[in-house]
Amino acid sequence: MSLDMALWIFGPLSTLAAGGWAVFKAFGWLVGKVVAQFEARLDERFAAQETARSERSRLWEARLARVDDNYAKIDRELRDLLINLPDRYVRREDYVRRETVIEAKIDQLSLRIQNWILEKKNA
Repeated sequence: MSLDMALWIFGPLSTLAAGGWAVFKAFGWLVGKVVAQFEARLDERFAAQETARSERSRLWEARLARVDDNYAKIDRELRDLLINLPDRYVRREDYVRRETVIEAKIDQLSLRIQNWILEKKNA
């Protein structure tokens, strides 16, 4: 095999190998770019999700604070009601008993007035 024949065989093969290597490198570069863009988009999405999550967390904390305030207000009002309830409320049985006593006193007074009137007529 002569030098010309070797160059004739290995020349195109080396050209093909160099071209394949160049294509392979270009493909690798493109894949690297696509992966880098994909990772950048993922980072953007994760950052957006983190921002949204922190915003929702802040809103929930504000809502829970309002609920706690409302709970404290309702609890305070209920305690005030329980403290003031005996002063404002009379049970039915107590009211009936009180009215019965008052009516009995009025009846006794009526009897005394009637007896006094009868004594004045007879005297």
